Amino acid sequence: MPSRVKSDPSRQNAAPAPVLVLDADQASTLTIVRSLARRGLAVEVASDAERPLAGRSRHVVACLRYPDPLRDEAGFIAWLRQQLDERRRELVIPVTERTLVPLMRARARFEGEPIAMASTEALEQVLDKDRTGALARSLGIPIPRSVVVASAAEAVAAAQDLGYPVVVKPARSVGGDAGGRVQLRVAYAFDDAGLAAEAASALRHGAVILQSYFRGEGVGIELIADQGELRYAFQHRRLHEVPLTGGGSTLRVSEAPVPALLEASRRLVQALRWHGVAMVEFKYQPQTGAYVLVEINGRFWGSLPLAVAAGADFPAMLHELWTQGRVGAWPPARSGVVARHLARDIDWLEHVLRKAAPPQLVTLPSKRDVLRDWLLMFSPRHHFDVQTWRDPWPGLVDLGRIARHQARRFGAIVAQRRRLERELRAAAPARQRLHSAQRVVFLCHGNINRSALAQAYAESRYPGRHEYASAGFHSPAGRPADPTMVEVAAAAGVDLAQWQSRTLDARLVADADIVFAMEAAHLDRLQREHPGAAGKAYLLGAAIASGPAQVEVPDPYGKPRAAYERVCGQVRAAVDAWLQPTRN
Repeated sequence: MPSRVKSDPSRQNAAPAPVLVLDADQASTLTIVRSLARRGLAVEVASDAERPLAGRSRHVVACLRYPDPLRDEAGFIAWLRQQLDERRRELVIPVTERTLVPLMRARARFEGEPIAMASTEALEQVLDKDRTGALARSLGIPIPRSVVVASAAEAVAAAQDLGYPVVVKPARSVGGDAGGRVQLRVAYAFDDAGLAAEAASALRHGAVILQSYFRGEGVGIELIADQGELRYAFQHRRLHEVPLTGGGSTLRVSEAPVPALLEASRRLVQALRWHGVAMVEFKYQPQTGAYVLVEINGRFWGSLPLAVAAGADFPAMLHELWTQGRVGAWPPARSGVVARHLARDIDWLEHVLRKAAPPQLVTLPSKRDVLRDWLLMFSPRHHFDVQTWRDPWPGLVDLGRIARHQARRFGAIVAQRRRLERELRAAAPARQRLHSAQRVVFLCHGNINRSALAQAYAESRYPGRHEYASAGFHSPAGRPADPTMVEVAAAAGVDLAQWQSRTLDARLVADADIVFAMEAAHLDRLQREHPGAAGKAYLLGAAIASGPAQVEVPDPYGKPRAAYERVCGQVRAAVDAWLQPTRN
């Protein structure tokens, strides 16, 4: 059973205790603060960050700091236990899984304390995506075809049945590594090589679920339940997400709940005997009515500011539930309200302009669509997650952070251009070094596309001129070449069918007389990890570039076939430009 407020007769006549809201660096925490303050409640916030966003609100009576729960879980638990021993709180609200998971694990240490979290059994079921999927199947709720894998080889075998693209989903959103707990991400793979790499990376932190990809709109049913009985529900639809392939919403709109999604959510919370707030996430196709369950977030969600702006005041409802034992009557939320997280929506715009999404998954909006969405800021239906005149300071702080971030980005762009100009000028001394070089090494990240192609092409076109090798930073070694590049290279007369990747090591760097990397970032990492490479590493593209923008050879992985063809042509032309002048 969820924790309830413990009865203490000596406290019954005491002044009302404050509410303590954790994860104060989140915009959703700021929304909770503002909501509870409107009800006349004293609100404290806490975070592992030094100056969290919600701590800037004029409604906060105290801003506290605790150890990072991801790196020092025991320290965080001890901190909260001490806080509650020293001073009573009317309610403690964990906002993210960073704090919720440790509190669930340490529930026995907080017996009787008013911590707003569902039962351990229910939380374990929603935190484990495989168990969530099993529950949904038992209730007849559609989910993507899924399989749990324990190795990269199992993943590749399973993908033959699921088909590409395939979703690589950690079984839990927070996993463990040698340094503590880490926030995990969902990834996508489009071929065997990419899947093997993504699965191997994710498996280091726990079990991995592979799912078939379901194309649809992101829709969330946000709700509050009392011991499994749904008391209030609200629906939002995602308009912008970062990353573009699916992630946190940066712009979203309220709308009337779809009956099928609402009913599915009702059955889930009833089966879980859920107590408190949750968000049930779906992919939905409005044209056909088809949908699949994505996951259940057993805590407050990132789009909470929209719900409150539309009239679905879930923080106030949660306070009622935990302090009065019930949720009162609340009017339906308004449809057509939009809310935007400004800082992250600027990131969304940048992703769109850079076309930073695989076309197999995402149809990029047109310029007209982008303009229309940004003009929504002038609509009376539009709200910002952070900025508001009634509590201005957090919004001003956020704008300052945005300005500093963009200034740093601009400075980095200028610095990168100057860096590439230097690499372009370095082509002349590189040619001199190449004259006496015996061993030439080509370098990229994974050694399954660009550097692999460069080595194979050099060996076939200029045999005996030098000894050629290639490598990447990615491990493990022994991965096949990207299937698309295998096809593109074959059309150009280069055989990569039997390719096996190699991971860069100190011996290879020491034996190399000259190293040709694909990107400036590769040079930087090479020199950080192998200082002895300084003075013998250059950019492959410098031999054919007409300006700084052409010096790097971009990674085609996951992009359309045309991108592979351009990179193939660029690599072959650059190898020719370096090696042809060395003829005697």
